[in-house]
Amino acid sequence: MSLKLSMLHTNATEYLSGLPCSAPLLAPIHCRCPFRSHRPRHVCASSGATESPATTLKLGNSELEVSRLGIGTIRWGDTTKGFGPTFDEEDLYASFEAARVGGVNLFDTAEVYGYQSLKDGSQSEQLVGRFAKRGSNLPIDGPPPVLASKYFTIPWTNVLIGGGFRLGRPAMLAALRASLDRLGVEQLDLWQIHFPFPTYPQNILAAGLQEAMDLGLVKAVGVCNYNAAQTEKMHSLLAKHNIPLASNQVKYSILDRGAERHGTLERCRDLGVAVIAHSPLQQGLLTDRTLQAGEAASQQQQQVRPLLNMMQFIGALSGGRTVTQVALNWLIAKGTIPIPGAKTAAQAKEHVGALGWSLDDNEVAMIEEKLEALKL
Repeated sequence: MSLKLSMLHTNATEYLSGLPCSAPLLAPIHCRCPFRSHRPRHVCASSGATESPATTLKLGNSELEVSRLGIGTIRWGDTTKGFGPTFDEEDLYASFEAARVGGVNLFDTAEVYGYQSLKDGSQSEQLVGRFAKRGSNLPIDGPPPVLASKYFTIPWTNVLIGGGFRLGRPAMLAALRASLDRLGVEQLDLWQIHFPFPTYPQNILAAGLQEAMDLGLVKAVGVCNYNAAQTEKMHSLLAKHNIPLASNQVKYSILDRGAERHGTLERCRDLGVAVIAHSPLQQGLLTDRTLQAGEAASQQQQQVRPLLNMMQFIGALSGGRTVTQVALNWLIAKGTIPIPGAKTAAQAKEHVGALGWSLDDNEVAMIEEKLEALKL
C-alpha cells in the first residue's frame, strides 16, 4: 500500500474493517440498485475498481450508440453564467475537443440554453453544431457525435427565442426545424420533451414526436423530467406506432436520489428506457472543491464533507480518482448516463476520467450506507 493510501486507511477503518492488503476477501455485499446486477462479488479491500466496462452502449431501445457519459451544455452561451467575461467560445471548443478525444460522443443541449446569445450566433445549439463540424477531423476511433436537444413546452417560449405561440403539434415541428437550423444539421440524433406542461397533453406531445420520426427529422426521441407514470404513458403512446422511447433525462446524483426513491429509475429499466442524469454533481457540491473550501465552507459543504472524505478514499484506491470522478462513476454504476457540464478542457478531462473503470458493488454499497448514516 502506498504512503498516501496508508494515511487514508486510518480514516476508513469503519468501512473496510481495518484490513491490510494481505487480508482475506471481504464478505459479499448486495447493492440495492435498480439498474445493476444483484450478483454479489468478492473484492479485496485494496483492489479498488473492477475491470473496465464497455465504453459505449445503445441508448435504450434506439439505434443510437452513445458513450456512458455525456456533456451537458446548459451554460454554453449563457451570459448570466459567465459566458463572455469568464469563458468564451474557444474555451468551450477546447472542452468539446477534450471530451471527444476522451471517448465522449453525447452532447446535450436545448433550444433555450444560452438564448441570451442567440442574436450573436453563440446560443448553445449554435455552438454545439459548430463544434461538431469543427471537430469532424479529430483523430477519434469511435462513434460519431450524438447531438441531443429539447422542445420547451411553455407556450410563451417565443418571448425568449422567437417563433410563434406554442400550442399543438404544428408548433412542435416548427420549433424542431428551428433547432435543426441552429445546429446546422438536417436530422437531429435525439429530440426530447424538456418537461411535461399542463397545456400540452401527452397524446399531443407523442403525436409531435411521431411526426418528427416519420418525417426523418430525428433519429430517436426521449423525454426529460418525467416521473414513472408519465414515462409509462409516453412509452405506451409511442409504442402504438412502433417508436421506442429512447430516454428519460432526470435530475439524479448521489445527493439527489428522488428518481430512484420514487420508482422512476426502476420503471425506466423495466421499459427499456435509458436514464440520462442531469445535475450529476449537485451544482459543484460533489467535487474536490468542497473539501478545499476550508473555513469558508458553507453549512451544506460541511454537512457533506464526511461523505466526500470517504469518496476521496475510494478514489485513491481506484487509481487516484477525484471525488468528481467517483460521483460520476457511481451514476454509471447505477446504470445511468451522467451529463456533467464542462466549460474548459480541464473540466472535460476530469469528467472523462470517470470512464474506463468501475466502482464495485462493495464500494457502491459503502457510499449508500454512508448516505443513510448521515441522513443525506
